[in-house]
Amino acid sequence: MDMILVKSKSGMRMVDRNGKKGFLELDEPAWAPDENFRACSGCNTSFDLFKRKHHCRRCGGVFCGSCATEKVIPMRLRFIDPVRMCGKCQKIAKWENDYFTNYQKKLKAGEELNVETEKGETGLATVSLGGDGGLLQITFQSGPVVPILMDEVTSFRVTEEGSNGVHMISLDSFGGRNLKLAKTERAETVVFLNGLRKALRMSAKPDHQRSGPSNNDAT
Repeated sequence: MDMILVKSKSGMRMVDRNGKKGFLELDEPAWAPDENFRACSGCNTSFDLFKRKHHCRRCGGVFCGSCATEKVIPMRLRFIDPVRMCGKCQKIAKWENDYFTNYQKKLKAGEELNVETEKGETGLATVSLGGDGGLLQITFQSGPVVPILMDEVTSFRVTEEGSNGVHMISLDSFGGRNLKLAKTERAETVVFLNGLRKALRMSAKPDHQRSGPSNNDAT
């Protein structure tokens, strides 16, 4: 991608010169019209001379200063500086930023997992995210390579072991593909699976602006 720095209504952000979007990247939202809101979307307090209107840079909604106090860098929107967000979007953005900061490099580097496919292929395989993170690649030690586009995953299920994190991820994709990815004895595989869960959750709703991690997404 050929990235350039541009100044948008919400702040400075990196965009592709040719309009291409990276995997998991979100479009900058349009701002809701000020004239449509007489009260804060968060606390429902009426706006007046002292209670001013502020736009959340992630969802575009209108909030008072008390409901949009914190500034966070929304990495999925490629902003380079912290921008104002509502309380819910702050939480979502921090959860997403954790993926880009702590997991993305690990997933691209790959990890050896126990893998089973719908064709009966089983054994140790190197699992990684290729390209800009949108291609799940499974390479068995015996040779076969199983490529799956992340945006073609139709469903996935997570098996956890108490507080030890993700034990296994089962996923389905278009064309009847089914994979089971399970940890090995290496502690790093649990970290890898935790990161993959985050990537799958974000890719399942690539355009979501107001939904966030589920209650069992501890990482």
